[in-house]
Amino acid sequence: MGDINGYNKLLSNLTYYLRYFGASIIIAETIYLLYSNKKAFLKETFANLFSGVIAVVTQMFVKAYIIFDLHLRVYNNGSLFKMEVGLHTFVLGFFMFTFIQYATHYFNHKVRIFWCLHEVHHSAIHMNATTGIRTSVFDVISLDIFYLLMPLFGIHPIVYLLLYTVSKFWGTVIHVNEKIINKIPLLENVITTPSNHHIHHARNPQYIDKNFGEVVPWFDMLFKTYAKEKEPPVYGTLSVQTEITFWESQVHEFRKLKNDIGNAGNLKDKIYYCFNPPGWQPSK
Repeated sequence: MGDINGYNKLLSNLTYYLRYFGASIIIAETIYLLYSNKKAFLKETFANLFSGVIAVVTQMFVKAYIIFDLHLRVYNNGSLFKMEVGLHTFVLGFFMFTFIQYATHYFNHKVRIFWCLHEVHHSAIHMNATTGIRTSVFDVISLDIFYLLMPLFGIHPIVYLLLYTVSKFWGTVIHVNEKIINKIPLLENVITTPSNHHIHHARNPQYIDKNFGEVVPWFDMLFKTYAKEKEPPVYGTLSVQTEITFWESQVHEFRKLKNDIGNAGNLKDKIYYCFNPPGWQPSK
């Protein structure tokens, strides 16, 4: 086994420094937007920050169990085999991590009950670094359980934790306002750039359900969900096109789902409303 203590120290340093680096990006961006535009979408930024803080509080105990305990339990007691921690493990782990990230993100858009949680993130009508932490306070586990496939197939949890930490930091970068960073020449097809991810947040018809990859765009290219920016993205969703309050962003999709279930004529349609894609309607 590789030097786990060394990797743990690396994880500790990354967690410490990237936390402050991410906060610095948010502060610097806000100052720039205030200086250049005399506004920084402060109302929505507050809702983003508030939902991020609340989500951390509501999720940290369960997430800590999933990440720190259950991953170790699966790796130590249930893995099909174990691999040495080294370059090959990180390469394989990276491909597994980014594929699971792509797949779970796809299902967050295609299964309505999950969309009710994920739509909170998409309900922002402006783009800035704080949008990356705008999330549902009710999204405790959702589809993160699928990351347990990594320890099941012998990848040590430290690999997941390092990849998770870096991806969370990159998640802040790709939400930076387009006036600051947008396209990155030569890298648009290699990594997920801000321009690439801004498209994912757009409600332009040609951009809806595109660019699910949050670190790399390769699986989008493979599964034909990739799009390049050809016109400026218009942010928000088909049902949210103006700023909404923190609480409204958290519950409005659940209210609509509740109404649809209540109006459904039979049990099958009630179930279909929950698990079919958003916008599904029973045939007449």
